[in-house]
Amino acid sequence: MIPNISTVPWILFLGLIPSAALAQSGNVGSELEKYQTLLPGIHGTSNLPDIKITGVTILSDREISIDLRYIGTGTTSPPVVIVVSGLSNRTEQSPIEGSQILNEGWVSPASLTITVNGSSSLYDANLVSVVASPYGSPAPSPLR
Repeated sequence: MIPNISTVPWILFLGLIPSAALAQSGNVGSELEKYQTLLPGIHGTSNLPDIKITGVTILSDREISIDLRYIGTGTTSPPVVIVVSGLSNRTEQSPIEGSQILNEGWVSPASLTITVNGSSSLYDANLVSVVASPYGSPAPSPLR
């Protein structure tokens, strides 16, 4: 039996989903709904409910463009860190990665370019993952 090639990116990508998040949720379906397949082999997710990744474009061997939008009801967009990682099935190539911070109040919609580091090319990556996560943390509460 020949495997369905269209399922391969999902199989690879599912390895990047934290198993603790799936175990805690109790509902694998709801966790997987957050993850978007933007193009075969390119996936994006936001760990912020009001931030949506709307596009990803590989610009060169080391540059990638990410489009995102704030869809919240607040007047100010939150601080966000965007992390890009790429994996190749070639053993001689290391993973590639890069990140960029958007400070609170960034203008939506936004398009940003991230330069990645590593020995391989974005064009050679079998899997490119883009993740938007909260940046910073609230002030720690005083110890009692």
